[in-house]
Amino acid sequence: MKKYLIYFKVGFLDLLAYKADFIIYIVVNMVFFFVFLALWKSIYTGSGITEINNYSLNNTITYYFITSFLFRLDPTFAMYLNQTVWNGSFTNDLVKPWNALFVDFIYTLNELSLRVLLYLPFSFFIFIVSFQYINIPSGINFIYFIITAFLGIILAYCFYQIIHTLCFHFGDQDNNINLISFIVAFLAGGTFPLAFLPEQIRSIFLVLPFRFLFDTPANIFLGKLGSHEIFFIWLQMLLWSALFFVVYYLIYKSGLKKYTGTGR
Repeated sequence: MKKYLIYFKVGFLDLLAYKADFIIYIVVNMVFFFVFLALWKSIYTGSGITEINNYSLNNTITYYFITSFLFRLDPTFAMYLNQTVWNGSFTNDLVKPWNALFVDFIYTLNELSLRVLLYLPFSFFIFIVSFQYINIPSGINFIYFIITAFLGIILAYCFYQIIHTLCFHFGDQDNNINLISFIVAFLAGGTFPLAFLPEQIRSIFLVLPFRFLFDTPANIFLGKLGSHEIFFIWLQMLLWSALFFVVYYLIYKSGLKKYTGTGR
């Protein structure tokens, strides 16, 4: 375990050398938050409504504030198995005295940790500027939110690794990963609350596991879900994560038999 802790530390320090890329990405997303803030203020005040499907203006703005944070925890663009398999550098991890898959996961955690660390000052600025529109959760709901967000990282990681491991069989999956990530963000409520969708469409979205990545944590933060519902949600997230992991691991093991290590 010590070697993995050292790898985490070294990897984190290495990522700090490229923190400018993260900061630019965060600033762009912060601008989008204020665009959404202005848009929804205009919709609510301009039409004279106080709620949309049980979402007040404050609920909606808080939702976007939380999802802007959850996007920092989205592992989609902090995963590199496809890239390392495609260019052949994955061989380096295979021949070293450690678990190649676990090291890949550690690297993802490294990048997510840096994202969150760099985003905290920006999130504090957003909160100060728009605090009158942001709801503060109870202590227990905040704890529930943190746990759910962490389980969401695991679920998303296991799901996207399925796409990454297809590289062993079908070559570079970069375009597919980008496309699927946008689709998943939409299905997960990363664009707007799923409650805003028509009932029939929403019922389809709620069957899928992707709602656990954005919509569910945000609603927990807003206090819209009770403890029993949250515990059942955690169980579902663990089961979906286990299913995705099994599929991902089976594809990985079969892919290793085809891996030549020569790269593209």
